[in-house]
Amino acid sequence: MGYNNTVAIISNNEFTLSEIKNMLVLLRDIDKVECIDYYEADEFIKKTIPSVIILHSTESDKNCLRLLKKIRSSEKTKNVPVILYPEFSSTDYIVEAFDNGVSDILTSPLKDYELVIRVIWAIQKSEEAQIMEAKDNFLAKLGIIDHKTGFYKEDFSLRYLESVVSSAKANKQKSCLVLIKILSAIDVNFDKNMFKEALKSSIRLNDTIAMKDENTYYIFLSKAKLNGVYSVYERILSKLGPMTSINASVIEIQDELFDDIINVLEYSIQKAPKNGEMAIVSKQDFLDMYKKEEKEELGISKLLKEEPKKTIKQQEIQVEQNNIPEHNSEEDKINLGIKIMQEKVKEIETKGEKALLTHKSEALKEAETREIDERNATLYKQAYAKKLRMIVEPLLEKYAAKMQAEYPLLDANVNVSPHSTFMNFDKDDVKLNFEMSYDGIKTLKFNLKVSALNTELESDSFELDVMEFNHQALDVILQTLVDEYKNYLSEN
Repeated sequence: MGYNNTVAIISNNEFTLSEIKNMLVLLRDIDKVECIDYYEADEFIKKTIPSVIILHSTESDKNCLRLLKKIRSSEKTKNVPVILYPEFSSTDYIVEAFDNGVSDILTSPLKDYELVIRVIWAIQKSEEAQIMEAKDNFLAKLGIIDHKTGFYKEDFSLRYLESVVSSAKANKQKSCLVLIKILSAIDVNFDKNMFKEALKSSIRLNDTIAMKDENTYYIFLSKAKLNGVYSVYERILSKLGPMTSINASVIEIQDELFDDIINVLEYSIQKAPKNGEMAIVSKQDFLDMYKKEEKEELGISKLLKEEPKKTIKQQEIQVEQNNIPEHNSEEDKINLGIKIMQEKVKEIETKGEKALLTHKSEALKEAETREIDERNATLYKQAYAKKLRMIVEPLLEKYAAKMQAEYPLLDANVNVSPHSTFMNFDKDDVKLNFEMSYDGIKTLKFNLKVSALNTELESDSFELDVMEFNHQALDVILQTLVDEYKNYLSEN
């Protein structure tokens, strides 16, 4: 009798292999369970292609992560669900496992019903992947998608996107649509297939990519919010490295018309500075797209702050003022004046009550803030360390490489570490200094300076919350600073 599904348990511990296998007796008779050690695992996976793989590791075993990378790098097994069962693992190890494509994590002690549920869930995911693969093969034969990349071809992209966007809106499902474009590549041997692979390997199984042209692609991220888009974008950037510059615009799909969504994405990406940043589409962008009004150019610090807008209350007051009827009699005018004065008194009293409540709760809020900061200190440090690796280092190296390509005699110095991060440029005694410092809890401090012959020409200092710091924010800072530096170089 043939088997529908094969579950492979991989471990060098015979007791663990037996324990997990015995817990899986609740699976169907037509599902097969195989126990393999790490020495045989690679060959077994190539021949069998399991439906689900359970990886057991002890004390942050790197052999487990190496095997996981092999599984994900193979075209045949890249979509096979992998469940990790680690013992005594660090947070960094778990994060690295997820970065390399693990599907789920088991915790000790194992519970038989939980293990069976997780495996059944993984089998369902595996079956879904097989169905999607069959669908993609069929669409490739029809010439709708590229059989090498799985991307929807240019002629069918908009029709496909309109369909999935319509479905997301009908089901009130949070989804995002991203437009991403190659701006330039410093490396003359840059292969666009590398860019396609970076896109493909950075999305989930249920996400799809559609081609606009050879340099521009749409990414539809189902069941995703904006924070999930940033994670995808940062993965793409880290895979491409500092030698490639890309731009992107993103919209969180709500009730907008499909044609307007496509138009505003293109409008936003065209208006974005050519520095590899991501532009988030807002309601105002829809208005700007038709008004075609150019925004005022802002300084380094102001670029990171939201443009002030008229508040709803101010708008309501303006509407009320516009709708006030004309009062001809003196009595009407007096009554109107009394009414306005009463409203002002009430507003002042309300403000006073709010101020009193705010004052009373200040001490409590400060105490809570200190407690939260202390409790989350480890989380903040881990987040900062990851952002140094995935955001700061690639971006600093990218800007250093771009400047040295543009100015061959420029001396560039980049250093990235938890304790000291800086980027320095020096050409013809005109110097640029960029420094980042971290307080160990949640505040990032930035010092930016351009000088010539030890005379300060321009400087700026400001702070950001480490959890709000992202690729876009740093890119804006660096691009603005580098542009200022270039202006001083041209003057000399």
